[in-house]
Amino acid sequence: MMDRMRLLGTNSKWQKAFLFILLWTLIGLIFSTISYVGTINQDNTLADTLRLNLVQYYLWAGFSFLIFWFSRRFPIELRPVSPRNLLVHIPALLCFAASHQTVNIAFIWFLTPRLRQFFPSLASCYRAYFGFGFYLDLIIASLIVIASHALLYYQGLRESKLAQSSLQARLAEAQLRALKMQLQPHFLFNTLHSISSLVLEDPPRANAMIARLGDFLRLTLEHTDEQMVTLKEEIEFLRCYLEIEQVRFGDRLTVNFRMEPATLAANLPHLILQPVVENAIQHAVAPRAAPGRIDIEAKRSNGLVQLEVRDTGPGLRENTDSVTRHGVGLRNVIARLEQTYGSEFSFEMKNGQDGGLTVTMELPFRSEET
Repeated sequence: MMDRMRLLGTNSKWQKAFLFILLWTLIGLIFSTISYVGTINQDNTLADTLRLNLVQYYLWAGFSFLIFWFSRRFPIELRPVSPRNLLVHIPALLCFAASHQTVNIAFIWFLTPRLRQFFPSLASCYRAYFGFGFYLDLIIASLIVIASHALLYYQGLRESKLAQSSLQARLAEAQLRALKMQLQPHFLFNTLHSISSLVLEDPPRANAMIARLGDFLRLTLEHTDEQMVTLKEEIEFLRCYLEIEQVRFGDRLTVNFRMEPATLAANLPHLILQPVVENAIQHAVAPRAAPGRIDIEAKRSNGLVQLEVRDTGPGLRENTDSVTRHGVGLRNVIARLEQTYGSEFSFEMKNGQDGGLTVTMELPFRSEET
């Protein structure tokens, strides 16, 4: 994996170098074309024109690294304006233009025999071309400085956005972790209360619940740092929890699972089903002497996974805030779904046609494969 990352990084550097050279080549060809068309009646060959312009702009390609370093070292900040850095750029631009023009004239003089016929010495060539070339080089150096600052501002803006995005992601993860930590004590306190009520009247059942609770806590600790699990793993947690409640309620509790195989790979927030099922047990089974049934179903449709928990309890009363009435567990479920999916989920509680309460969650289907 590390070798692959190094290879990708190397390829990226070569691609950037290729694009950089290609950019300056295109600039040189454009100005060569303009120059050749403008002097077509002055006995200039295309080869001479290409040589003059490509040498000039390839030299600027090399100088641009130095200018970019200088711009990063002495950036011209807009807010607040840095007068010192702004003033430093004036002699620097003069130096860049003069240096480029000096090197450029020397290269052209050595590479162009026809030029040496008109200017036998390099000094005479400097006297003829340095002033006009220096003026053009000063403009080009200024444009490179402007482009360098634009690139630096873009990089700074991008790094700032990445930092903000990373901070928001860490904040969201911390909030999810806090909500998850609230759910675990909520379940634990309820289970310990149930165990305490059985210790004296039915010690074997209390011992069985303690053993199942130990298994559940072990699974929970193994996945402490995981915010997302597959539906298959979530069902394993849920079955472990239901074994605890089965010891408590015996034949009064019946649970049916109907899971489409295609849904088992779906990723969803860890411990998102357990509070919903616990709510069904508290309101449909615990307060009633009659047997109760809970149906848990998962279906996949149109890029969504639909989770449904139905019970045979009394359902919702009219004019009642269902989420507030059903306590901290469901409020935390909704808060975790909002943190994880934003507005891309639905959570609905309604009375079933045959009585009881139906809780339906529709979540985006996401899996490791996709």
